[in-house]
Amino acid sequence: MGNTLQDQLLKTGLVDKNKANKASKELRKQSRQQRNKKETAQPTAQQLKQQEKAAKDRELNLRREEARKQREIAGQIKQLVEAHRHPRSNDEDDKPFYFDNKGKVKQMYVSAETHKLIISKKLVIVNCNGVFELVPNEIAEKIRQRNPSLVIDLTEEKPSSEDDPYADYQVPDDLIW
Repeated sequence: MGNTLQDQLLKTGLVDKNKANKASKELRKQSRQQRNKKETAQPTAQQLKQQEKAAKDRELNLRREEARKQREIAGQIKQLVEAHRHPRSNDEDDKPFYFDNKGKVKQMYVSAETHKLIISKKLVIVNCNGVFELVPNEIAEKIRQRNPSLVIDLTEEKPSSEDDPYADYQVPDDLIW
């Protein structure tokens, strides 16, 4: 067979058999480690699919968790409104109260007492599933912390343009159209 360097060194007596075996074991160990590094360095198609699936699952779980939190907050707001809403009267004496909701003028029929409470900011209008309810200011602040878009702020000042000829005139709060 072939004369390897190891065989030649053994014949000349420069290396004994134990050292030769040790050296060959080291070479095998190094080659095995290099193969393992190559296998881990380049993931297989199956590993790539598993990683993609794991990423999709994490994203889906995040969406589900966010939706669950939104439902939980909506339930809390609904409970707050139902427990603390101001009772409405169905008298013929009720007059309409106009307010702005997302660029549209809405109206709510309220009694004179309730109208005074709204103007004095003791009652606040809240949009609860498309129904406008009146709640005390403290409850409105709790709702505002959970979802600020549901609380209708009546004191919102709109920026006036410099060209507005009526900028010097103030519109009264109790103006009835």
